[in-house]
Formats: sequence, structure tokens, C-alpha cells
Amino acid sequence: MDPRLGVAAPRRALLATAVVGAAIAAVVVGGYAVGGALAGPAGPPVDVAGVVRVQPLSGWEIAGTFEEPPRVRLTRGGGNLDVVAVPYEGPAVALAGEYVDAVLEPDARQLSVSRQAEPVALASGLPGVRIAYVGLFGKAEAPIEGEVTAIVSPSGVGAVFDAWGAEGVLRYAVDDVRTMIDRAEIA
Repeated sequence: MDPRLGVAAPRRALLATAVVGAAIAAVVVGGYAVGGALAGPAGPPVDVAGVVRVQPLSGWEIAGTFEEPPRVRLTRGGGNLDVVAVPYEGPAVALAGEYVDAVLEPDARQLSVSRQAEPVALASGLPGVRIAYVGLFGKAEAPIEGEVTAIVSPSGVGAVFDAWGAEGVLRYAVDDVRTMIDRAEIA
């Protein structure tokens, strides 16, 4: 013990350590609480053609609606999610391939698509597939990365979820996107 500091020095050190520990715990626990609150539903569900329903999470908003094929674009910061509904009879992997051929390729100057489709399942149990892509689209100078999730319901509704953003940015929105897709309702 340092005689210049007296007996109170160990108590001060212990108090300082406890205060720092409490501050760290508050930041960590508070971060989880804020993250959970921000990942919650915000606003009313969005319907696409009356057959696909998506619940936007906090911070996501409708950026546009389109008629042919029926689709809605949700956006938050640098992340985007296009939700498309079409009548479809066939496997989800074929729907994903047709989406790439009909929507992504025509607008792409360069396009690279993953060779393997990852199996996915919605919370409802409806199975589907997910593929990743990166490319240059339209007049954009920076690459766009994305992932296409395709689901086909037993009633013949094909739903395509195209999550995309600037390369390196999509990763910040992908958890939200996957949560919205997982909770989607398809007729």
C-alpha cells in the first residue's frame, strides 16, 4: 500500500472498477434491448397482389410499388428488398432461375450468380431456395450484391424476395431482410 494514498486507495480502485464494469454491462444489455426494439415490426403489413404479405421491420419503408409483375420495394438506408408475387407451378429453384433470367440479366452489364441454391424454409414451414449474386446494373458504377429467395406455395403462388444493395453494404441489412422473409405469409 502506498502511504501517500492511505487506506482509502484500495476502496477507490474497487469502486472505480465496479463503476466501469456497470457501465460496460449497461452498454451491452442496452445494445441488445435497442437492437431487439429496432428489429420489431413497424407499421402495417405490406400486401403484394393480395397473395404475399410482408411485415416491415423498424426503419423499413415502402420505396415503390409496381404493377407488372406485382411487386413492392422496401428500403432502409443502403438495403433494399423487392417482393414479387406471380402465379407459378414448379420448383422454387426454377422460379429463382427464371427471376435471374427475366429480371436481373436484362439490366446487368456484368452478373455473377452462385452455382448452388441454399435451401431455406419460412417460419410457416414453406420451403424455398436462396441464391446470391453480384453485378453491375444500369448506369451504376459500383457493383450491386444481392440474394434472391424464391418460395412456391402449394396453391401456386410464386414469391420472390430480392434483397440488394451496394457491394459491402447489404450485410448490414441482411438480418432484417431474412427476418422479414422468414415471417412472410404466402397464400
